Amino acid sequence: MTDFRSFRASAVVLRHADWGEADRVLTLYTREQGIVRALAKGARKVTSRKAGHLQPFTHITIQLAKGRDLLIVTQVETINAFLPLHDDLNKTSYAAYVVELLLRFSVEDEGGNPSIFKLLTDTLERIEKDSDSWLAIRYYEMRLLDAVGFRPHLFECANCSREILPEDQFFFIYSRWSDLSALW
Repeated sequence: MTDFRSFRASAVVLRHADWGEADRVLTLYTREQGIVRALAKGARKVTSRKAGHLQPFTHITIQLAKGRDLLIVTQVETINAFLPLHDDLNKTSYAAYVVELLLRFSVEDEGGNPSIFKLLTDTLERIEKDSDSWLAIRYYEMRLLDAVGFRPHLFECANCSREILPEDQFFFIYSRWSDLSALW
């Protein structure tokens, strides 16, 4: 977490949970800080100005202040709401999968990674615009694994070290993750 009393960040809302009668706890991925948790006071009230900006998958600019245990949301502005992600169940499930992978491969307070943040926002845009997002999801999976240091071995056979050529047929052995064997 930052040493400042308050700071401004570009973030994507990953998830939220109700807290108390009117508050909401947010899990955000920020370009500057990585995964952070913040409290949006009064966000569940009907008259809240913040509520519409704090929906999952929303790209926002947010002002956060240090609280006792959590950061406190003081201001928020939407950059991209990704509305089609909320209207189509398939797109919603793809976006939820993207967020779940990010949460599994990231640690709170480890610091931001601008390339992962850009990958996240670009992938949400692709899911929003494409009718079939299968390829965008595969791209996201491979790039995320690469960014966090788990790049699979894809250019030579892990068993015999033979280079895999484009015309080769090959298969991936999931049980050993890095093994890629050519069939010849």
